[in-house]
Amino acid sequence: MKKIFKACLIACSLASIPVLSSFSVNAAQTQQADPYVLFENVTQQAFDRFQTEWPKVQDDPERLKTIIREELLPYVDYEYAAFKVLGKHVRDIKSEDRQAFVDAFKDYIVTVYAQLFKQYKETQKIVVEQTRGLNGDKIVVVKSRIVEPGRPDISVIFKLIYRNDKWGAFDMEAEGISMLNTKRKEIGAAIDRVGIKAIIDDLNDKAAQKIKINQKEPNND
Repeated sequence: MKKIFKACLIACSLASIPVLSSFSVNAAQTQQADPYVLFENVTQQAFDRFQTEWPKVQDDPERLKTIIREELLPYVDYEYAAFKVLGKHVRDIKSEDRQAFVDAFKDYIVTVYAQLFKQYKETQKIVVEQTRGLNGDKIVVVKSRIVEPGRPDISVIFKLIYRNDKWGAFDMEAEGISMLNTKRKEIGAAIDRVGIKAIIDDLNDKAAQKIKINQKEPNND
């Protein structure tokens, strides 16, 4: 399972980025004060929904995109992540192209996460490390582990930023791979060669890809 997850992450990161449903308004506002508590609750709720709806997902894998949009995307700062990916180029791009890139990147994130979580097993759970003090930090690192009986834990690290009065994930690192850094290098190498519109078209094409689950996929590492 660990090798399958890593292979999928590498494949996604070569074209990708990073994480995170829906509490009541009051609960969400309370949890925004502590990103660790927020993250623990959001990811647990997402995994609970994976488990509850997995038989339906196996019949209709595209349902994974719906779960990601509803359970994870509201807690992803995809705009900040998109601008980080563009890096130095962000100021040279027309405002309408920047917005088109952000929109395409948002949809792309949904597909990337759906591709990653199609490896989910009903015996898995996620464990978030214990909360520590914030000390006024605006960027925090949240460490978590995907645990499955009889298999090595998968370490997943999320980076969150406090922006616009809320916390949002902008990067994910698994097996030592930062999807933000990988995508930034890819975009940086391509943008001068093909232009921003071609990159936006490519993101939209990848976002539209259908999710497929191989029912006979082996579970061996």
